Amino acid sequence: MPQDATSKSLGYNRDIFALVGLPPEVLAVAMAKYSRSQEGIKYTIDELTEEKSAAFHEKWVLGYGDASVADMAMVAIALENVSILASKVVEDNRLACFQEKSTRYVPFDPTRHYKPVAILNSHHRALYESTLTMLYDTYQKTVDRMIEWYVAQFPKPADKTEKEFAAKLRARALDVARYYLPTATLTNFGMIMSARALRHCISKLLAHPTAEMRAIGEEIRLAAINPAYNPQAKKLEPLLERLYKNADEKTRKLVEEIHATVQLQIQGAPTLVKHNEPKEYLMEKDKTVRVLAEKILQNVISSDPGLDPGESRNLTDEIPRLRPAPRDSARDDTRRVTFLARPISPEDELVATLLYRGSTLPFTVILERVEKLSPETKQIVIDAVQDKRSDHDWPSREFEVGQYFIFDTLMDYGAFRDLQRHRICTQINQELGVEHGYEIPRDLPDAGLLDEYHEMMERARAAYELIADDLPHEAQYVIP
Repeated sequence: MPQDATSKSLGYNRDIFALVGLPPEVLAVAMAKYSRSQEGIKYTIDELTEEKSAAFHEKWVLGYGDASVADMAMVAIALENVSILASKVVEDNRLACFQEKSTRYVPFDPTRHYKPVAILNSHHRALYESTLTMLYDTYQKTVDRMIEWYVAQFPKPADKTEKEFAAKLRARALDVARYYLPTATLTNFGMIMSARALRHCISKLLAHPTAEMRAIGEEIRLAAINPAYNPQAKKLEPLLERLYKNADEKTRKLVEEIHATVQLQIQGAPTLVKHNEPKEYLMEKDKTVRVLAEKILQNVISSDPGLDPGESRNLTDEIPRLRPAPRDSARDDTRRVTFLARPISPEDELVATLLYRGSTLPFTVILERVEKLSPETKQIVIDAVQDKRSDHDWPSREFEVGQYFIFDTLMDYGAFRDLQRHRICTQINQELGVEHGYEIPRDLPDAGLLDEYHEMMERARAAYELIADDLPHEAQYVIP
C-alpha cells in the first residue's frame, strides 16, 4: 500500500472503514450526525436506535425538508412478475442501480403475462388474449427454428464443448425471437436506490395513468416500510427457537437479547416513504401536455399570430417510420439518430421538450413549429404544465433545458430496453406506439422467416389500434 505519514506527523490517525449490519434509516441518521457532531460515527451508532432514527427523520427530513439525509438510506427492492412495460417505467428513475432478467439469455414463459383489468372487463379481452397467444407461439417456434438454422450455418469450433456451443446458439436464437415478446410479458428485476429517490419513484408511479404502475408504486411503498426479506434471519431464527425451547430461564433471556441485537427484522425505509401520496401535479402534467401537443402541432390554435393561417400541412406526415421499404426488404434507410447542431433558445427548447413527450413527432419538427409560436403562446404552454405544481413539487425533467448536446433517437423497444438503464442523462421518452413501424432482427430474413414476421407485426399493430380506440394506455401491452 502507498505510505502516507501525514496523519501521524500531525498527531492523528486516519480511520477509514466500511459499515454493515444497520437498517438503512439508522445508517442514514448516523451519517447525518457528521454534520452536527464532533464525534466519530462509531460512537454515534452506539447511541442510535431505530426509534431515535425514526424521530430524527420525522423532524428533519419530513418536517424541515432536509432531504439529503434520505440519500444515505439505501434500500434494495426486488420486483418479480411485473410487465416489461412496467419495468421501463420504474427504470426511468435515474438515481438508482438496476439489474433485469435478460431477454437475450433467458427464455420467457409464454403462459405468464400481465392481464390489465380494464381490458379483461372490456370487449377487447378475446382480441388481447389471442394476440398474445399468437406472439408467444411464434416466439417459441422462432427459437427452435433459429437454433436449427444456426446449427446448419455454423459448425462447432474445436475449442468449444457441445454445452458451450449449444448455449451460444441458443442465446443468438433468443436474440432474434425476443422481437416477438409483447410488453405484457412478465419479467423480474432488482433495484437499489436511496430513500430520497424512492420517494420520488413512488410518487411518479402513484400518479401514473396505468393501473399496474399505480399498484406497483403502492407495493414498493409497502415493501420499504415492512420488514424486509432477510436470508440470515431465515437461517438463524430456527436455531434460536430450538435453543430457546430447551433452555433454562437465564439462557432464554440471553436468547431474547441475541434475537433483539442481531436485528433479524430489518425495515427498508419505514419513516421516509410512509407519507407518499399521488401528486396532482404529476397526474395532470402529462394530460395537459397531450392536449397542448395535439392543439399546437395540429395547427388548431389558428388565432395565434405566430402561426401561419395558410399552413395546412398535416404534421403527422413527418412521423419517421422504420419500415418504409417493401415487404421483402430487410433494411431501410430511415435515420435513427438526429443530432441537433444549431443554437436554440432555452425557452424554445423547453416548450419543444414539453410538447415532445405528448407527441410522436421528431424533436426537430416540433422545434420548428415552436419557433413560429408567439411569446404569449409559449408562455401559455409553460404555465399550463406547471399549473398544479406546489411548493413541495420539484419541476419535471423537461425543465432540464440548456443541454449542450441534443439527440433525437428512433429505435425499437428492445434496443431502448438495453439503452435506457444506467444512463445519467436527461431522457424524455414518448409513449410506446406503432406509428414508427418496426425493426427486423438480424439473421431472420436469411433463415426464411421474414414473411411470417411481417404478418405477426401487422396483426399486433391491428390489435393495438383497435384496443387503443378505447384504452390507449392499456393497448401498449400488446406491442412486441
